[in-house]
Amino acid sequence: MNTTFRGIVALKDSVKKLITIGLWTAIVLFILRYLITKPTELYDIFGCVGEAIGISVILVGFYERFLWKHNPFEKTPRIAGVYAGVLEYEYHGASGKKDASIKIQQTLLTVNLRITTDEITSNTVVSSLIKENEESILYYTYVTNPKSKYSKDNPIKYGTCRLIIDNKNELHGIYWTSGKTNGDITLKRSGV
Repeated sequence: MNTTFRGIVALKDSVKKLITIGLWTAIVLFILRYLITKPTELYDIFGCVGEAIGISVILVGFYERFLWKHNPFEKTPRIAGVYAGVLEYEYHGASGKKDASIKIQQTLLTVNLRITTDEITSNTVVSSLIKENEESILYYTYVTNPKSKYSKDNPIKYGTCRLIIDNKNELHGIYWTSGKTNGDITLKRSGV
C-alpha cells in the first residue's frame, strides 16, 4: 500500500471515528431531550432532533480541537509543542548544517509545522500522520519563505518531510525539496 493511500486511509479512519462519536452523542442527547420534554407533535420531535444534532456538532468540534488530547484511549501521538531542530542538508554537492526552531500545532485531524532558520521560514501545506510498520510517521509538504536578502541564492521551494515519531520529545527524519535539496532533520522538544 503506498504512502499517499495510507495517509488517506488514516484520515478517513479518524473522520469515521469522529462521525461515530458525533452520531452516538446525538442519539443520547435526543433520547435525553425526548424523555425530559415528551413531545407529542411531529414538529416538536424534529425540534428535539435538531437540538441534539446541533449540540453534538459543537461537542465533536470541541473534542477534535481540544479534548482528544486527554482521552487515554486515543492512540494518535501528541506532538504539539516547541522544538529545537538541526537540519543537515546537501545542495549542489555541498553539505551544511542549520539550527532551527519549530512550532507544532495539532488537532486530532491536523498537524501544522512552522520551521524558522536564520534564512527562511517554512509552513505546512498538507500533512498526514500514519502508521507504517507499527511506527507513527508524520508526512508533510511545506513551502519555504526566504528572507529577501537570501531569496536569490535560496528561492521559494516546495518540500516534503518524513518524520518518525519514536517518542513525543524527539522526532527525526528526512526531507527533500523541489530545489534538489535533501537532508536529515532532528527535532528535540524544548524545555524537556
